[in-house]
Amino acid sequence: MSTSKPASDPRSDARWDVDVTTLWAPLLLVVAALVALVWFGRDMTFYHDEWAFILQRDLSVDGLLKPHNEHLSATLVLLYRVLLGTVGMGSYWPYLAVTFALHVVVAVIVYVVVRREAGPIWALGAMSVVLFLGSGGDDILWAFQSGTIGAVAAGMAAVVLAPRRPLVAALLLTVALATSGGALAFVAGTALHLLLVRPRALVWLAIPAVVYGAWLLAFGASAIGSPHFTGLAEYVATGLNASAAGALGVTSLVVGEVVLLALAFGYGWLRSVPPVVLALLASGLAFFIVAGLARAELGPEQATAPRYIYIVAPSIIVAGAILLARVRRPAGYALGVFVLAVALVGNVMLLSETHDRFATKLVCEQALTPLQRGSAGNPC
Repeated sequence: MSTSKPASDPRSDARWDVDVTTLWAPLLLVVAALVALVWFGRDMTFYHDEWAFILQRDLSVDGLLKPHNEHLSATLVLLYRVLLGTVGMGSYWPYLAVTFALHVVVAVIVYVVVRREAGPIWALGAMSVVLFLGSGGDDILWAFQSGTIGAVAAGMAAVVLAPRRPLVAALLLTVALATSGGALAFVAGTALHLLLVRPRALVWLAIPAVVYGAWLLAFGASAIGSPHFTGLAEYVATGLNASAAGALGVTSLVVGEVVLLALAFGYGWLRSVPPVVLALLASGLAFFIVAGLARAELGPEQATAPRYIYIVAPSIIVAGAILLARVRRPAGYALGVFVLAVALVGNVMLLSETHDRFATKLVCEQALTPLQRGSAGNPC
């Protein structure tokens, strides 16, 4: 299988340009999605880990750099201190507003990539699925997951921009790594994209590598245990299947496996994969390898967590939309409409289920003190 490279210099590829006259459709789509997300977020409030950040984190060196569940979360700590100092805790909406804004950024990145490779119609379809990605609803409706969504937004942007703006990509990866360790996956994806398109620019990745390495030596090493190789392959396969299924708005791992096989067969038949698609998919694979090395001992079911699906599903959506666009008309359009309908209906239903599940957890937490809510022993 080969990778199809842009015909022109990636540093000045005109296909990245967006005609402002075509922006009304994605803007209307974003507005409609935000209205829906506000509805699904209507009962949300501070929950679980947020209380640990509210009560125990400050802007000291230790407060910023101490690991949280093995992650460097400096930017998330900074975000919460800024919000607490400006809007306080009277309303949860300012916190969710940040999450929703970052979520829109992820959807816009998907739109830009698919539009470049497949055209605006396919880009709108892919963007709509990401905007209503209920399979990753835990990240969308819980403001604490601004860390995860922010890392995905910065990481995907780095993968996409790397051949044209390697310094910008390196800085985005540094921010992503300062938000969540999951961003290591996008370092791998960015490295692959540069290797395929502009290998001499790989040197710029030394910036995030040195910064993250310094934190790891000074603060993170004590929080990271030995890697778990037993069960790693099953963990990775389960996570990828769950993410592929989540892109379609379902939870069946069998469906996810069929989706991945279809992608592999389709691109294999075409014998051509755009480098950006290959890099994004590599990021998804790298994520579950990294997560599995830390969490495989918890069992493969842990890889199906919605917060993990959100990290990988957008890349699968990009790959799927671009592949469908290459199916001959009218079969390609008919299949695309069918897939879009299934994905939207399924994901909206999963968003509703996520709201109900969180609402139940929040009722459970009412009996706990704020300190108990933020503890690892929180039963809710």
